[in-house]
Amino acid sequence: MMKKALRIKLLILSIIISIIPVTILGAVSVENTIKTMSEEAQKKINTDLQIAEYILNERLNFLSKSLDLMSDNKNTLSSIKNKNLNELKTITLNLKNTTDSDFVIIFDKEGKVLVSSNNDKNNYVDLPLITKKVLSGREINSIEIIDETTLKNENLLNKTSIKIISTEHSINVNKTIETSALGLVSARPIYDENGNIIGGILVCDILNKDYELVDEISKHCGDVVTIFLDGIRISTDVKNDDGTRAVGTLVSKEVYDKVIKEGEMYQGRAFVVDKWYITAYKPIYNSDNEVIGMLFVGTPEKPFIELQQNIKTHTILIGFLSIILALSVSLVLSEAIIGPIKKLKYAAEKISSGNYNIHVDVSSDDEIGELAKAFNKMAEDIRKSHEELKRHTKELKESYEKLKEIDKLKSEIISIVSHELRTPLTSIKGYVELVLDGLMGELNSNQRRCLEIANNNIDRLKRLIDDMLDLSKIESGTIKFDIKDVKIKDMVVDVLNSLGPQIKEKNIEIKCEIEENLTAKVDKDRITQVLINLIENAIKFSPVKGVIEIHAFRDNNYAHIIIKDYGPGIPKKDLDKIFDKFYQVNFPKIKKDGAGLGLAICKSIIEAHGGKIWVESELGKGTSFHVLLPIE
Repeated sequence: MMKKALRIKLLILSIIISIIPVTILGAVSVENTIKTMSEEAQKKINTDLQIAEYILNERLNFLSKSLDLMSDNKNTLSSIKNKNLNELKTITLNLKNTTDSDFVIIFDKEGKVLVSSNNDKNNYVDLPLITKKVLSGREINSIEIIDETTLKNENLLNKTSIKIISTEHSINVNKTIETSALGLVSARPIYDENGNIIGGILVCDILNKDYELVDEISKHCGDVVTIFLDGIRISTDVKNDDGTRAVGTLVSKEVYDKVIKEGEMYQGRAFVVDKWYITAYKPIYNSDNEVIGMLFVGTPEKPFIELQQNIKTHTILIGFLSIILALSVSLVLSEAIIGPIKKLKYAAEKISSGNYNIHVDVSSDDEIGELAKAFNKMAEDIRKSHEELKRHTKELKESYEKLKEIDKLKSEIISIVSHELRTPLTSIKGYVELVLDGLMGELNSNQRRCLEIANNNIDRLKRLIDDMLDLSKIESGTIKFDIKDVKIKDMVVDVLNSLGPQIKEKNIEIKCEIEENLTAKVDKDRITQVLINLIENAIKFSPVKGVIEIHAFRDNNYAHIIIKDYGPGIPKKDLDKIFDKFYQVNFPKIKKDGAGLGLAICKSIIEAHGGKIWVESELGKGTSFHVLLPIE
């Protein structure tokens, strides 16, 4: 009877408590709705930025097509050849009017202006960097910075100059007036009948204070639009409090660092002049692929925040009322069963604190009573298991200490034996070389051959001892690295020079593609040791007259080095073991001349630097070793 009563109580309690998950589910749904709204708003802004970029590019394309028609005109060619300045003046004025641009210039093959649409002067230089590219045969269709001198020459400085205004969260600049401008520039070389460049023509549409353009973009996308020169608003429909355009105000530091300094797109929440916006910024590049400004599209955040706040307020109110109701009912019903549960809770806390001798005394004959019996049995099992675990832990600790001593002894033995072997080996090698040099008397051919074999094996044993010592130092953590900024190219060149005889002997072609000024923070001697090992292996496994490729480039925060040969490749079954100590791949036609420690040492050195090394290989097609070294 009691069991049935308790079951009914728990059933009722479960039904009441289920109200809470429903409320939480509602809150989660609302939160997802708000999130979706924000995501969709950001997607619209990103789409509108694409529209703005399209309109800007279409304007530039219009200039380009108009210029193409003019630069191919025979009248233009003959007028430049004959220096018919009156006709050239007419051409510039017609082109300026047709394109609604700010100035058009025609210049000779020295880059000096012959005629301008904006003045009657000549023999001066505008936009020297651009005209130089055009006279080298390059066509220009890009957004460029128009320097102060050019603006003065074309009588545009007063029209384009902008007073700089600092605002909250904005970057700091060291000037009060921006005298440069951003302009849509299209320029073409002009060729004579023989294909020689005799001059060029350039049209420029200044973007500073070009409100018609930003208003047209805003009309199409429905958002506010801004064009930046570096971090300065030079044309915008963002308004100040007094309703004027916020020209001359500065972008926020967060956006400036992302877009101008890093050259990446910024999207999300940003502070614009005096309020927060949902935004998207994209870098503007010049013809040299340098970031010179930004294109911005955004909408004020406040309406979205207010809507989200209303939704959250209503959700919290509904959830709060539901919780009050559920708590009121559950408090009444839970009182009948809370006592035994408190006892179980108290016992559980005692067990968690280490008291495994606790016993729960619950006399009821319902499910709680059954639970108490099961809990007591569990407590007893935990007590026994804890005792067993303590015993095993003690045994494991003792075994671990023994293994540490054995490992330490191993390292000491390797170090002692290696040092003890090195001294007599050096002496033996010295005497063998004395005999080989003929200082102990003349040798016959058989004697010389035997001594040369002995000398080679002495060198091989010495390399093995050095490798074992290196590996022992690395594994024991006693090796010291002299970390410095090292140029990758210098290390590779040094290694190739040292391996020159081996490369020449097999007539191997070395192809290097190494990024200029690529550096890494490493111990130069140790990484040189790694490169020697990897390139020596590539030489050994390459066929006569083969090719070895060496590539090095920046990969995020690492210098990525690839050493690729076109030798026999490594079988798939050996790839996972290639960096194991004393492991060597069996190649029937290639003589083994090491102990299998080289790659293990390479891996240990690279990983000790915080880098990575791995191998990629295809049987019959060659092998590539990849090394990542930290730049910072």
